[in-house]
Amino acid sequence: MAAGVFKNVAVVVQCRLSSTRLPQKALKDLGGEECVARTLFAMKKVSAARHFLACDRDSKEGLEPVAKKCGWEIFAGDRDDVLGRFCSLIEERFPQCDLIVRATGDNPFLFYEAAELSIKEFQENYFDADYFTFSGLPHGSGVELFKAAAVLSARKNSPSAYEREHVGPALYLHKEKYKCVFKDAPKEFYAPGLRTTVDTLADYKRAQRLFDFLRSDGSEPPFSCQKILDALKDVCLQKTVLFVPSVKAGRGTGHLRRALSLAKKTRSFVYVPKNADLKEAAALVQEALLDGLKDFQIIDAPLQELGGGWDLVVLDLFRSTKEEAAFFSKLGPVCSMDDGGSFCGGADYLLDIIPSMPRKNGLFGAFGRQALKANFFSPAFLDLPKNRRAAFPKEIKSALVCVSGETRADVSASAVQALEALGVFVKEVSSKNPVANLRERLCEYDLVVTHYGLTAFEAAAAGCAVLTLATSGLHNRLSKRYGFFCLDIKKLSQKKLAALLKEPAVLRPALFGLEKDFVPGQKSAAPLCQENLSDFVGELRAAQKFSCPVCGAAALGAGRRGGDKVAARTRAHTFRRCSKCGMLYLSFSTDSRVNYEADYFGSEYKAQYGRSYLEDFDSIKAQGTRRAAQIRRLLGLAKTSSSAALLDIGCAYGPFLAAAKEAGFVPYGTDISKSALSYVKRTLGFDCVLSSFADFDPRQVFGVERFDAVTMWYVIEHCQDLAALLRRVNGLLKIGGAFAFSTPSASGASGRFNRARFFEQSPRDHYSLWEPRRADKILRRFGFKVVRLVPTGLHPERVKFLKKISQKPFIFGLLSVLFKWFVLGDTFELCCEKVREAR
Repeated sequence: MAAGVFKNVAVVVQCRLSSTRLPQKALKDLGGEECVARTLFAMKKVSAARHFLACDRDSKEGLEPVAKKCGWEIFAGDRDDVLGRFCSLIEERFPQCDLIVRATGDNPFLFYEAAELSIKEFQENYFDADYFTFSGLPHGSGVELFKAAAVLSARKNSPSAYEREHVGPALYLHKEKYKCVFKDAPKEFYAPGLRTTVDTLADYKRAQRLFDFLRSDGSEPPFSCQKILDALKDVCLQKTVLFVPSVKAGRGTGHLRRALSLAKKTRSFVYVPKNADLKEAAALVQEALLDGLKDFQIIDAPLQELGGGWDLVVLDLFRSTKEEAAFFSKLGPVCSMDDGGSFCGGADYLLDIIPSMPRKNGLFGAFGRQALKANFFSPAFLDLPKNRRAAFPKEIKSALVCVSGETRADVSASAVQALEALGVFVKEVSSKNPVANLRERLCEYDLVVTHYGLTAFEAAAAGCAVLTLATSGLHNRLSKRYGFFCLDIKKLSQKKLAALLKEPAVLRPALFGLEKDFVPGQKSAAPLCQENLSDFVGELRAAQKFSCPVCGAAALGAGRRGGDKVAARTRAHTFRRCSKCGMLYLSFSTDSRVNYEADYFGSEYKAQYGRSYLEDFDSIKAQGTRRAAQIRRLLGLAKTSSSAALLDIGCAYGPFLAAAKEAGFVPYGTDISKSALSYVKRTLGFDCVLSSFADFDPRQVFGVERFDAVTMWYVIEHCQDLAALLRRVNGLLKIGGAFAFSTPSASGASGRFNRARFFEQSPRDHYSLWEPRRADKILRRFGFKVVRLVPTGLHPERVKFLKKISQKPFIFGLLSVLFKWFVLGDTFELCCEKVREAR
């Protein structure tokens, strides 16, 4: 077919209203128009002979008015057989059609410029192809092009249900019949990590926020791709965060107030159900809207309609239940704030701002059940009042009573009555008597009567006397633990209050964690610490959640009696133990991904080991000489044999390849660092390939069918999908071949005796933390049998109670022998034999 012959181009937007994840999403409002109308307006800018909205018959009635309003023709066909729908459209409405530009109605931010360029590319450079698309556009911004003749032909090939539903696969899954082109999008369109489609409620909320931002910036729809991409440079517009505060009666208003404030600052969303128990909920939401929060940032849909796909779910529930923990873990990564419930341990991230009681997670370690610490704890994250008293009151003349959120309404009334009888001016906060901007009004009162929680800390920071009431046993314990004078509600009387008012000093809070250089129990006027909680949550929204690298089953996060239990928490990471295979693994990380290029093997490596990788080359090669000799013995190779093929996965700059060559192997390497492989090829002269782990064809690349040995030295822990890797390694090896690897040990001396530091220092790209005693069971699942275990990294000096005595050479040598005997090395090497093909 000659270039430039596509004269009968049809733009076809397919759409239906029967979406299960987000029902009627095509008709949802987006800036005053239906979501699908935004798609049609954008695609109408693409030059074509005709423009069709292709829907199913059940959706036609609802979509036809939109199509007419936008100047589009509408065609209705089969709901599930979309391929058949396209063929019928061609045959019945546009037989002359030679090229179809396909888009979908749930993509309101389509790059119409990229669609126009796609047609030009197809006609000028790929006119003999049947299918064309740009790869690397944001998910939801691209289109597909296919020849009408190819679509009609595909229907005759008995396509599968999947191919009939999605059209494109009927062509590109049969490349033996059709020429299909996937071309990287031009630089100005390329952004594969972004998402602009509308498939879930989270997507729809993201779209509303993005649309609102673009309009407020002066742009008018349909927006250019550059406007969209510029806006999405802001992570607040990329990622969707859902705040779920407690709105139950009896838990105060602080949770909702904090969520509304954070949502405004982070451009996020707050779940406030219409049937909220908290009487003050509606008033607080209205106050937030008047203060700048947008209507679309409040979500009041039924709980079951929240759907998945949220980048972060922040729970502020006071005490999450087992059912809440299980439900919200399905929506996305969960950060739980100030949660004192039994099941908060299932959260991906625990953030304590208001100090809580110590928790237990039910996981046993070397020394019994471990305390479940939060990933991070800092009262300085509290949004403290800017208005503060000049001095702590010497006498109590005025009081604010703020316990109206509690179930015991009589407690508030009793406190008010007793204080007024003592001649104190009292202001009561309740659903009927709300106080706008309460936090900044606290300083106007000498005394604040409340329960343990946000208001208590705000009042403390404002310089007020604070009396907490023990409205529950937990409130009582927390108040006393963290420096507040707490009064049992049964003892709340005029006589008791009179005694307290005579000595206001006893009502001065300790300001635990809020004062710089604060010493618990010491009351001072030190300046208050302050950190930005909204910035911190903003960092969390870009975090990643991981499942077990071996089993692939996502951690259920349902608390102590379900899911993969938490093994450790650090400020940047959460680690779990898989309930199926027992593997310790990184389940949540706030760190960005590592770039394995020159800097990784240069400054980053030097920061950890004191020398760059190349400076350490000879030392690593010496270790390789010992390892290569062990592999030869396992394989039973004669010393003069030099035909055994060895593949080193993650070969870096090739020190082990050099050692293997000297040991008589024919070495090959693979790595994902271009600079490292350039050194291996040009300086060392070994065959190697740029590849992620073992994702290549060895016969095509190296001319090797199967290897005698495959090695991975401090590489296996970097793999997120161990099951796929181990099956691939098995497929690369001959039966009886050797698989050898080294990795850090989670049950070595550091992991056993200095557990907190071990997890704190675990590198951000170590997704699995191996333990020697569990390795054989895991590896047997993939056709390997461990034949040799070598504990390495023997460091008695790292054990605190051995540090001094281990300095003596004789003692150090003895301890090293014991460490080796009891497999207490901080690293270890395994040599395995392939005994069967992987299933």
